[in-house]
Amino acid sequence: MMADSSENQTADSSENQKEKCCTDEDLESGIADLSENQKQRSYFCTDDDPESGPIFNPKVSQQRYTFVRELIRSYKSKKVIDMGCGECQLIVRLKREMCIEQLAGIDINVNFLDASKHLIQPLLYDYIHGREAPLEATLYQGSIAECDSRLQGWDLLAFVEVIEHLEDDILQKAPYVIFGFLKPAVVVITTPNKDFNVLFPDMETKFRHWDHKFEWTRQEFQEWGDQICTTYGYKVRYTGVGKGPDGTEHLGTCSQIGVFELLEKQEGGEVLTDATQKELQPYVVVQHSIHPYKPDTKSIQDKILLEAEYLTNKLSLDASRQNHKEEKKEKGTEMVSVNEVEDGQFDDAEEDDLQCDFQNNYSSKVHPRTCEINDTNTRFYEDEEGNAMFEVPLARLMEFDSLHQMCSSSIDLLRSVLKSSKKLTLSSDELSVLYLQPAEKSLLVDESDLQEEEICKQTLVHVHKEYVTEESWDE
Repeated sequence: MMADSSENQTADSSENQKEKCCTDEDLESGIADLSENQKQRSYFCTDDDPESGPIFNPKVSQQRYTFVRELIRSYKSKKVIDMGCGECQLIVRLKREMCIEQLAGIDINVNFLDASKHLIQPLLYDYIHGREAPLEATLYQGSIAECDSRLQGWDLLAFVEVIEHLEDDILQKAPYVIFGFLKPAVVVITTPNKDFNVLFPDMETKFRHWDHKFEWTRQEFQEWGDQICTTYGYKVRYTGVGKGPDGTEHLGTCSQIGVFELLEKQEGGEVLTDATQKELQPYVVVQHSIHPYKPDTKSIQDKILLEAEYLTNKLSLDASRQNHKEEKKEKGTEMVSVNEVEDGQFDDAEEDDLQCDFQNNYSSKVHPRTCEINDTNTRFYEDEEGNAMFEVPLARLMEFDSLHQMCSSSIDLLRSVLKSSKKLTLSSDELSVLYLQPAEKSLLVDESDLQEEEICKQTLVHVHKEYVTEESWDE
């Protein structure tokens, strides 16, 4: 049922073993001694051994994983296959992607899968917090030369640094299995760029890894990819990761990538009967894990409103604390007012009344104190009764990535949602949001308490510094 023994070596397609070339692990030891300026570059050469060739930071393998993750996010892929998953290094990273609901890893080497099957299981964190969407992760033992109907019509298939490990007979069958039978909406294939090998010493006539059966130049890879598109109805764009030194742009990147997109979305390459589908299931399940999740029933408007209320409250608290620190310096008083918002301290109905009353009168009322907190772009008003009103610009709220993404960069959407808030009120020009903090939510704290709190903070900082120094080996 499995492929012949010639493909067993193909199973060594795990990223840890595949990257034992001079582009990654073999040269990793030189990274620790580099300056921060060097680390910010996409590559560097060691000063002690300029003939060792380029070393990349982040490692090229990490750059490939990041590319695949970003691709999945852009397509919002729900069903993802990692073909030739090896030790599940990519799958571990994909588990965290909230858009993925089904994740499958396939490899010929059962030893790799047995050793890595625990990686797809949910962690304690997953049980405590849960996901917003379901996730099922499955590891299969199987050959890329065999068709399995359970994986037909998925959203994305990743084929990362595997194709160069295939024997010729397997390589001939792989295109039909992937593009003709499984027919995923998107296929991403990465493979070493042979043109780039001239940058590594003594590698002009060698391969980067002992198990590579071949390595393609950019022209060879693109000719192969173009033929795939013509045969199976895909379109492709070529790119890569692992930029070389300045002046070597003509060689391309260390790892070349082809992103294939199906021209017309289909359920699968062939229409199969139920009996045929059962017969076409040669892959053996090694591990299957179902992750806990908490269904999110809130509408996007509710999410925007909750996030806006939270951020406004946070900015108001920051502004209040900063204001009292400045007031303490100016007056030198021994009793200062520290605003703290705690659930259940004030009746909601009474707070609503104060909100309306303050909104109707604050602009015409003479305020004993009015100030602008520059660090938070928040205006602070206080009336004779001690009720505090905070004015936060909508543009300031949109600076937070969470709210910016929820609103799809539309401040008008944020403005329309805030009109339904019971806790926040739009200003008359609708450019800011107003938040009322009643006087009853201001607690009086003695100066000695603040001094004790400051001592605790300094102690924590000291402990943190000691910890960082003690663990400097792990930097």
